[in-house]
Amino acid sequence: MRKLSGSFMAALIDGFLSGLTRKVQQDKDLDLEIRENYLNIYYKGNSLLKLDELAGNRYRVDVHPKFGNGLNLPEYLIDEVSVGRFLQSVPWLKERIIQHGLSSLETEYEQLLIRANNLERCNNSEYFVVDRQYAVSSVGRFDLTGFFWEWQGRKRDQEVPLCFMELKFALNPDIQKVHEQIARYYESIKTDTLALAQEVQIVFRQKLALGLFDQPQDRLEALQTLRFSSDVDQYQFIVVLIDYNPYSTLFDLNALKALPFANQIRVFRGGLAMWQTNLTALAQSTSFSASD
Repeated sequence: MRKLSGSFMAALIDGFLSGLTRKVQQDKDLDLEIRENYLNIYYKGNSLLKLDELAGNRYRVDVHPKFGNGLNLPEYLIDEVSVGRFLQSVPWLKERIIQHGLSSLETEYEQLLIRANNLERCNNSEYFVVDRQYAVSSVGRFDLTGFFWEWQGRKRDQEVPLCFMELKFALNPDIQKVHEQIARYYESIKTDTLALAQEVQIVFRQKLALGLFDQPQDRLEALQTLRFSSDVDQYQFIVVLIDYNPYSTLFDLNALKALPFANQIRVFRGGLAMWQTNLTALAQSTSFSASD
């Protein structure tokens, strides 16, 4: 199960690892993800740090050789001094990732989507991301796992549905089989949704405790009271198309519509690439007024 131990959490909140937590809180380009007794900190979709909990209040530092070679990185984090040494190397690690990054732009967009929904309080999004690269049995991993908190009627102590997001960038050839991917994932998660909801709930509560959601205080207090539904019929499965060429035929919407749970599938299109068909001419629009 993905979660951190009580001692790991205590060290991150107000113990000698708290400098690491503050760094992630202050730098929105960093993303901390909770795993099973370890954590990853990502930058531009690449793992900047894997930190494993060991016996004796010691935490093993694991950094990819392409990023860490030649840097004065501690082998273990054991006190504030070792944490300080690691933090001094973070700017150099980020520079190495920029130069030698192993991840694609697709994974970088995953992290940007997390930032836009979790860390930009002015957005007041209806979707929040709890986990990244959540393993679904042996069939694969959802890119992002989160929940839907509808803006209208939003209140404390609500039960909210989980959301599973699969992100595809540009003309990734996997787009043409995304319906098969979603179908496999659906069949896998529906076998034990209670355990799934409980695990995501634990990760969410631990992330809230670590201050990894930048939201107004009243919203944070309400988020702490939410409960995740174990009813698979309430879940949403979201295909996120980033910079997808609207003239392409790779994406087969009809194949998604043919799935037996099609009413639970959503498609979100975003990104920065521009095509004329995506623009709205003011002369044709009734969505804006002179006062907007």
